[in-house]
Amino acid sequence: MKKYSFILVLAGILILMTGCETFNSGGSQSQYVSNPDIIELKNEVTLLKRKIHNIQNSNAGIAQKLASLQNQINYVNEQNQQQAKALNSLSREISQEKVQRQQALDKMVETVADQTAKTVNSIAAQSVPKSSPASAPAAGAYYKHKVAAGETLSAIARAYKVSVTEIKEANNIKGHIIRVGQILHIPKK
Repeated sequence: MKKYSFILVLAGILILMTGCETFNSGGSQSQYVSNPDIIELKNEVTLLKRKIHNIQNSNAGIAQKLASLQNQINYVNEQNQQQAKALNSLSREISQEKVQRQQALDKMVETVADQTAKTVNSIAAQSVPKSSPASAPAAGAYYKHKVAAGETLSAIARAYKVSVTEIKEANNIKGHIIRVGQILHIPKK
C-alpha cells in the first residue's frame, strides 16, 4: 500500500510539472511581467495609492482646522453671551440711574421754584407799598415780576403757585410770548 501511494504522489507531481506553464522554463512568467498594459496599470495603482494617501492627509488637516474653528466659534459664542449679560446689566443700571436722576431733577426744580417764589414774595412785599393800589392793573393784590432771560410763563406761574391763565388775564396777554425786562403783575393767593 505504501508503494502505491508513493507512486501516485510521484505521478501527480510529474503531471503537475509537465502540464503547468508556470513550472516550465519560466518563459510565460517573464511575458506576464513585461506586458506594457499591466505595467501601466501598476503605475496607475501606485499613483492612485499616493493620491489616496495625500487626500487622507489633506482630510486630516481639514478635520484639525475644522475642530480649531469650532473651538473658536464656541469661544466667540461664550464671549457674546457674557457681553450680552453685561450689556443687559448695564442697561438696567442706566435705566435705574435715569429714574433716580429724573427724580432728583424734579426735586431740584421744585426746590428752586419754591425758593424763587419765596424770594419773589419777599422782594415784592418790600417793594410794593401795601397802601398803593395804583400799581395793580385791576382790583386785588398783585406782585410785580420783571421777566429775566430764559423765563417762561409756566416757570413763573410755578414759582408763584398760580396758573398761566391767571397771569395772562392779569396782564392782558393773548399768547405765550413774554419779553426779557417786561413787568408782569402776578395775582397774590
